[in-house]
Amino acid sequence: MDTQKRKFKLRFNFFDAVIIIAALGAGFLLLRLTGAGGGAAPGTGRSVTVKYTLELHDLPEGTAALIQPGDSLSEVVEKRYIGTVVSVESFPYAPTSKDGFTGDYILAEMPGREIAVITVSLDAVDTGSEINAGGFTPRGGMSLSVTGRGYAGQGNITDMERQEG
Repeated sequence: MDTQKRKFKLRFNFFDAVIIIAALGAGFLLLRLTGAGGGAAPGTGRSVTVKYTLELHDLPEGTAALIQPGDSLSEVVEKRYIGTVVSVESFPYAPTSKDGFTGDYILAEMPGREIAVITVSLDAVDTGSEINAGGFTPRGGMSLSVTGRGYAGQGNITDMERQEG
């Protein structure tokens, strides 16, 4: 019988190297596309103040009166701070509807409902590729569900202005 022990030898060839490089490239691409591991390190970038306009739709009448300058706003889903109220205006809620008789689109004012247009101020960091405030990245057109002291609503960011801080 053969009493010699066989030693395991690790041998790489060209195809092994191609597979390893492809796997590393796919992992890097996945990290870049999902945003994980990306972004700037804490403390990098310029400090800026972002003022954005948030339009909350279809609120019960009187809700806009509850929103006061100086209130802190939080995002409902991830419970993150998204800024401080600077000013608020209210308007009657009038969504666009299609007239069933003529086929025309009209503004149909809904009694007992209103729109609140809120100007929000937020201190953030401009990394060059995004504006980030503790994980919250405001973008124009972004849909948000927000809450404050005694009120909540859903709406969109309609305007943004960045000021060097």
